[in-house]
Amino acid sequence: MLKTLLIFVLGALIGALAMWRIPALAQSSVKDQPKSGSPKVDFGELNDDVTRLKNITPNLSHVMADVAFQYSNLWFAGQKKNWPLAMFYYNETRGRIRWMLRINPNPKTPEGEVVNLQGIFDGIDTSSLAGLKKAIEDKNSDQFPAAYKLMLDSCYSCHKSAGRPYLRPIIPTAPPQSIISYSPDPS
Repeated sequence: MLKTLLIFVLGALIGALAMWRIPALAQSSVKDQPKSGSPKVDFGELNDDVTRLKNITPNLSHVMADVAFQYSNLWFAGQKKNWPLAMFYYNETRGRIRWMLRINPNPKTPEGEVVNLQGIFDGIDTSSLAGLKKAIEDKNSDQFPAAYKLMLDSCYSCHKSAGRPYLRPIIPTAPPQSIISYSPDPS
């Protein structure tokens, strides 16, 4: 009973303090705002910032090379049944694809047609990519190769939709790096 009363009183004191300080903080931030109601925008500086950001943003081929690197590593981790490493590379692959979509969710084909990559990815994310994740989570070495290949087919479908059918991914034949052990055995 005493503990409950103490918690109630402490909560009331904290609430009262917050109610007393919040209006004071809000009022002090209002004083710092310009009188006109909206800050002045320097459009020249804004255009310079946009130009700078466009110049430092990687192009999609750079990001997709990163996707290929992560996805190739995923294959070898899965083949060695190193499921924690496979999940790491799965997440890295998915993260790089999402990065690509933030850079340009609607690229143009070589013919100039706009492609809705976000829409394509949304379908892949809930189908073949989800199936691959399940195979990894279930540590299913029988299901993993088929799920990996299905995801490759989904990648190729996206490449064709983007007007790049010559980008045909395949199962990797050699690991892209030699510094990481794909074996689940730490020795």
